[in-house]
Amino acid sequence: MRDSKKPGEHGSNTKFFILLLIVLGINSLRYGNYLLEDSTNIYNWVFLILNLVSLLLVLLMNTKRKNNS
Repeated sequence: MRDSKKPGEHGSNTKFFILLLIVLGINSLRYGNYLLEDSTNIYNWVFLILNLVSLLLVLLMNTKRKNNS
């Protein structure tokens, strides 16, 4: 097992992870809200799906990283 982390790197990763979740969550809510307001452009559908997939991938990668360490 390699241990190449610098001191303080874990806190930085946690802050970045939380910030990423917040940004993806807000964007998902925004595009979902557009769709609920009957603005059914393909653009809104595509970006809602991309944001939800990105949110899911971030959560899965974080879970996998925790299981490996």
